[in-house]
Amino acid sequence: MVRRRSRLLAGLATALLLATGLQAAPGEAAPAAATPKRAEYDAPLEVSIDSLDPGVLPRTGPLVVTGRVTNVDLETWDRINLYPMFGSGAPSMTSGEELAAAVATDPEAQVGDRYTEDLAVRAEVASLGPGESEAFTIRIPQRVLRQAFANPSTGVYWFGVHALGENADGRDELADGRARTFLPYVAPGARSGQGVETAVVVPLRGRVAHSADGELGRTSWWDAALSPEGTLGGPLAFGAASGTEPVTWLVDPALPDAVAQLAAGNPIREITPVATDQPPGSESASPSESESEKDEQDDGQEDGAGEGGDDAAEVDPATLEPDSPLLRAAQSWLQRAATVLPDDTVAVLPYGDPDLAAAAGALPSLYDTARQHPAPTLGSWGVEGTPVVASRNGYLDAGAIEKVGDDATVLLGEQAFAAEAFPEGAPVGGLVGDRPVVATSTAVSRGGPGPDAALAPVALRQRLLSEAVVRLLAAGDERPVPIVVVLPSSIDAADAEEFWSGLDPELVSLVDLPTVTRANDIAAGAGDSAERQIDPDDLTYPEGQNAAQLDSRVFSEAGALIRSGRSLQSILGEGYAIGDTLVGEALAGTSYAMRGDADAGPRLARSRSWVTDQLDMVSLDAPQGVTLSSSSGSFNVAIGNTLDHAVTVRIEAAADSGATIKAANPIVLAANSRSSVPISADMRGTGVHNVRLRLTDADGTPIGAEDELPIRSGQVGVVIWAIIGTGAGILFLAIAIRLVRRFRAARRPSAEDPA
Repeated sequence: MVRRRSRLLAGLATALLLATGLQAAPGEAAPAAATPKRAEYDAPLEVSIDSLDPGVLPRTGPLVVTGRVTNVDLETWDRINLYPMFGSGAPSMTSGEELAAAVATDPEAQVGDRYTEDLAVRAEVASLGPGESEAFTIRIPQRVLRQAFANPSTGVYWFGVHALGENADGRDELADGRARTFLPYVAPGARSGQGVETAVVVPLRGRVAHSADGELGRTSWWDAALSPEGTLGGPLAFGAASGTEPVTWLVDPALPDAVAQLAAGNPIREITPVATDQPPGSESASPSESESEKDEQDDGQEDGAGEGGDDAAEVDPATLEPDSPLLRAAQSWLQRAATVLPDDTVAVLPYGDPDLAAAAGALPSLYDTARQHPAPTLGSWGVEGTPVVASRNGYLDAGAIEKVGDDATVLLGEQAFAAEAFPEGAPVGGLVGDRPVVATSTAVSRGGPGPDAALAPVALRQRLLSEAVVRLLAAGDERPVPIVVVLPSSIDAADAEEFWSGLDPELVSLVDLPTVTRANDIAAGAGDSAERQIDPDDLTYPEGQNAAQLDSRVFSEAGALIRSGRSLQSILGEGYAIGDTLVGEALAGTSYAMRGDADAGPRLARSRSWVTDQLDMVSLDAPQGVTLSSSSGSFNVAIGNTLDHAVTVRIEAAADSGATIKAANPIVLAANSRSSVPISADMRGTGVHNVRLRLTDADGTPIGAEDELPIRSGQVGVVIWAIIGTGAGILFLAIAIRLVRRFRAARRPSAEDPA
């Protein structure tokens, strides 16, 4: 009996493989063939199917399969023969349930028969040492196909490749390596017209986390993500390979802006005037002359780690050198995206890709803020886009959907439509209010059955073609339900052309997402919207999704950062865009990608502290106390501005009901200047009135500086005038008495005069 590897040996073999020439470079993903789909499958030979031409069971001509066989064992394997495997002995699969069950089938389960009758229909590899790999090609002529599939029926069959080799213990008839996929077939006359309308949606979304001074942290993640095999470079390359075929890009506008920041050297956040030829909100895209402080680290995670991944230590954010590989990778990615995206359909997510389900309760205004936020990089490319909302796992709860304040298309995974509430499956042309709802095929996005890479281009294509056959059968003479598949960010871009070129146009009619939405409206009857309404409460939203949502404290910090950023923008004026920069950072900090990140809230708090430091550079100093000589008067307060930019502020006063305080608003302060501002006071009644003065922006939002002083009003003027009046009266009375006495004395006869 031939010795099989134990699971321990499988792990050792994998370690050996990574130590050899097949080892992935730092920051790059490991080859797909080196990672079996299931941990329990530990065959010594790994087989991949890299091309299958055509993608359907042909009625004429041969079927040609190419691939690669890799030895992941600790010993050498010799005389390796690779045979085709046909699942023609069982009836064809004709439903989505059957396809789903097939994907879950154990890799070692017998799903078909190995064809060994014709020795010409096989491939041979003389020997493979540990870690070695070799390509193969098997050409299956039509006569063999007719023999294997004597009477095929419309549906989906198994197809695969078995590898049989010889080691030191000899040889047996058990497969030492397997690759499997689906092979759809449509009988002549079983279809009419075009294939199933299919929209392939390629996501460009990732984790955008800023440090306290505005740099993008965790540059090692960006380095890996922007590579051709990464979660940003891979999808971009995969979609670009479509050529003239329609493709829809699902884009978080914050992502191109972040890559533009990296392409400019990852500068720190600075307050600089907006150049006349620079789009608003892109001030941070200019290289910075100053060095940032490296006194803290940002802890984070891989993209999507919030949905089950582990946190990873972040590196200190750093301004990139001109010859930095990351800077070059960002520039290359940005240049390619600028070439590809404007010519295709772009479905635009809310800025920052916020966790809408969590935001609905914690910060309801966030959706409108994110939707209205400018996207300078997409704008510079001339991309307007179609507004959409879509979570990363296909679930959205009722609260999130109801907070969608525009007519954005709502993308929901088919798993959100439970059979209890939707016995006929996801509705076509459904609405929530005025928002069109489009169901995406989660099953297709998970790829093929394995054990080879489930998301390899051929595996994904065959799964898509199989889904098209199933929907054609279900539709009969009616219009089949369209397929909308949102590809995972981990899509393998290698051999992407094989995916696009092998899509049978008679099975699949490629369109963009807006075309599917419009066609669904027509099919459902655009004028009868009442019957098309979907109750959001009927949608499935698992309890695990509730538990995974971002904490409300994250949104509290995000809201505070948005408010303080807008205040800083307000006092600086329209010549600056620092407010948009800060709001964008706050929105990105509430992304789905931040789920599970314990540092999400503190990171936003550190950014807000930076804003507070800027606002604190505008100060207010009031006198210790003021005594008015009458019921009204004025006094001066000192306003200082130590920013290198002019600001416009207002002074607002809070006093008791017996006082009215007014300032000469608005107040314009030059850079690095100090000014004395007159304040008028009107008092009603005597006594001391406590007055609080504070600086605000143009909208009346306090910016931090404030002071308090007592104002005393004793009604002193009334007393003085009373005294003066009384004194004047006494004076005039005394004068009158004296004059009378003199007059009488003058007329009285003198005692010395003679009689």
